[in-house]
Amino acid sequence: MGLVCAGTLFSVACADRLIEIPTGKLIYPERLTVEAGFLTGTPERERVLVNFRVGGLLEIQGARTGFEKRLEVYGLQYSVYPEIPGYAPGISMGVSDVFNRTAQGRGYYIALSYSIAALGQTPLDHDLRVHLGFGWEGMPGFFVGFDVPLTNQIFLRAEHTGSHINASLAWRPSNQVEVRASVIRERTCWSIMIRLWEE
Repeated sequence: MGLVCAGTLFSVACADRLIEIPTGKLIYPERLTVEAGFLTGTPERERVLVNFRVGGLLEIQGARTGFEKRLEVYGLQYSVYPEIPGYAPGISMGVSDVFNRTAQGRGYYIALSYSIAALGQTPLDHDLRVHLGFGWEGMPGFFVGFDVPLTNQIFLRAEHTGSHINASLAWRPSNQVEVRASVIRERTCWSIMIRLWEE
């Protein structure tokens, strides 16, 4: 049962993501991100997610949940078209659960991301981002999410995965570290993300 729950939690996680849904962009300027945390509830589950960008167009993601009866899930994402802020969305395509280990099985998707400048009396350094995508087989047919900068260090994220609404509040004390409090599939998740190997 634990493996089925873990599989459900990671069935939508693939390559660069908002909370669970993939986005139309790769991690940049970093080549590597590591997010570690735990899901509260019964049973409490540890979770680790690693994103690694290979060159400028390909990203590999690995996710592990739990130390005992652990489940490891891998995904690939390819950047079809990089985003041109203010003009054209970034487009990526990918594969979730490459080795077909989750209850949902291997899935395929196309994701788009578009930035909108957060202007006003005090313009922010970060843009509001809109993400949406389409999937088939092990992925939901449609998913959508928003990344809203509240300040230059605090971000609100929300998404509809096709079956659930997830939300996250992230605090970024520096460009390399981000602390997240999330509600993922009705379970609270606390995590810290570290961004490494900047170009």
